[in-house]
Amino acid sequence: MAALDSLRGFGILLVVLGHTSWSAGLVSWIFSFHMPLFFIISGMLFHERQFLDSFKRKAIRLLVPYVFFGTVTLAYWALIERRLRGDEGSVPNALANIVLARAGSDNYPQNAALWFLPCLFVTEMLFLGIFTFVKSKRAIRYDWAVAATLATVSFLSIIAMHSFDLPIDRLRLPWALDILPFSMLFYCIGYLLSRFLMPYMQKSKPKASLHAVYAAIGMAGLGLLRVFDELTRLSVNLNDASTSNPFWMLCAALLGFISSLMLCIAIDCRLLQFLGRASLTIMCVHEPVKRVLIFVMAKILGMNTDALRANLVYAMLVTVVTVAICVAVHLIMDRFAPVLIGSSRHNLASQGKARA
Repeated sequence: MAALDSLRGFGILLVVLGHTSWSAGLVSWIFSFHMPLFFIISGMLFHERQFLDSFKRKAIRLLVPYVFFGTVTLAYWALIERRLRGDEGSVPNALANIVLARAGSDNYPQNAALWFLPCLFVTEMLFLGIFTFVKSKRAIRYDWAVAATLATVSFLSIIAMHSFDLPIDRLRLPWALDILPFSMLFYCIGYLLSRFLMPYMQKSKPKASLHAVYAAIGMAGLGLLRVFDELTRLSVNLNDASTSNPFWMLCAALLGFISSLMLCIAIDCRLLQFLGRASLTIMCVHEPVKRVLIFVMAKILGMNTDALRANLVYAMLVTVVTVAICVAVHLIMDRFAPVLIGSSRHNLASQGKARA
């Protein structure tokens, strides 16, 4: 769907900028909704399928790229970047973590963004498993009630984690299970929202006269979110399974999602749609590319890397170039090795051969 592709494209730009910039206000604003946005989109796109069939599809879509990019970027970091930068990260721990899939930057020194892929895989499989089981037992009459119950349980779990101040940063669970309450909450919200939003989004495009209205609402909402984050001093980091306030986090995620969706519908940009379709590759590639660009640009400009990242103009320039390089990687891999980026084109081709 074009609007959701655009939304993913907008979201992945925020991911790269959020990982590049060291402007505290900007980063806090981005982190308050950018990863919830991806889980909400995934929940909106949920399709009930046979469990094993879905498992195979999602494994190809998410786990194959995870293992490939995790291994390649680890080799690059361990053999080259770690020695040049004098990083103290543990190579054995990073290697073992490709299998353990524990979130946290210390466990992914080569590529911190990789936690998202196994986390999304576990979230989608668990949701499908529970959804299918409950429906088969007819324990809950309405489909939406399953998602609503899961969302409630997830939110209460987040409140409990926050209230008891659990030492999650020291006890990371395998396969990002410590992030599951957060990811499941937003995934379920996406499923619930799809029941109301999808019928409108599947209709013809809004009239041109409404584009300006949607854009104004979207911009106003994102601006309001910036003010909201500052007033509440909200901090959110799903990679660390942490938030300063679960209630404010939920409000910020919903406001950021709705505002971004309105803005993307208004823009109706093919470039954003393309970036959305390439978002998985960009997610997996941008971290090491960004680090190299920051190092090279700092040398050229004679600046400290911290000062460069604190400058919004330079941070945005690094973001644009990083995304361009990631897109080039995506196009090359989609042409020669689509399975390694979870391309649906490869999946369809494989199915066609199987039928033949």
